Amino acid sequence: MHILLQLHPQAITAEFLQQQVHPQLEKLGFTHEKLPLQLTPDTQPPKGDFVVALGGDGTFLAGARAAAQLGIPVIGLEMGRLGFLCQLPVDRLPEVLRLIKHGDYSIERRRVLACDYSLREAGSHQGAIAVNDVVMGKGELTRLVSISVLVDGEHLGTFKADGVIVASATGSTAYSLSVGGPLVEPELALILISPIAAHTLYTKPFVISGQREVELRAEQEEPRVELSLDGLIVGRVREGDEVRVRLREEPLQVARLPAPSFFKMLRDKLGWGFAFREE
Repeated sequence: MHILLQLHPQAITAEFLQQQVHPQLEKLGFTHEKLPLQLTPDTQPPKGDFVVALGGDGTFLAGARAAAQLGIPVIGLEMGRLGFLCQLPVDRLPEVLRLIKHGDYSIERRRVLACDYSLREAGSHQGAIAVNDVVMGKGELTRLVSISVLVDGEHLGTFKADGVIVASATGSTAYSLSVGGPLVEPELALILISPIAAHTLYTKPFVISGQREVELRAEQEEPRVELSLDGLIVGRVREGDEVRVRLREEPLQVARLPAPSFFKMLRDKLGWGFAFREE
């Protein structure tokens, strides 16, 4: 089995790789290679059988995009404590590799986003995978932008805001959560639409069917509007540029090992397991 390693560029040192990672892989007979930090939309990842991401949620997202392109499983082991996507701490790596070796894992199939965009400044039409979210938002700190949202071609609304987030169920614990979006079980096939700091009292996040397509349009040239996928800026969006988002037909395969459930993770990460009492 050939393992593709997605590594956090600072947290995973060369010494850690040589002493903790490579010996474990070789002991179990795995071949391995390192994935690039980020794959561009037009770059095909190297062939492999399994992606193992060591780092945090950002590292997992990079590895998951490669895994989705290749149609292979991915698992993430975390170095920190804040993220929601990595199942287990990195010190469980030897145990995780043994389970992978013997096939002792299940597959959780998650629907991720497919984004098709045509940006004049990029000069071409491209398609890319986003595991968490697609965001159209302002490129400057001080001024609002105007963004129209269409669902299956029908105008939903035009928002004066810092931007608009289109998220998958997996992305419900990411940027969408920070702007008041709902928490969603990651295996559900749906799309979340969340305006960011909209200049109105009545704008709320939307949950729509995963069978629909969302179109985002910038309604002005200035201030600058930018498109990002999973936090990575793709380029500037100008009036007339096309950005369409839907659920990808081929699901992301997330390897599930004996690990805390989604609900326990929420309790631990968000502090729901604690009773706050006045003394």
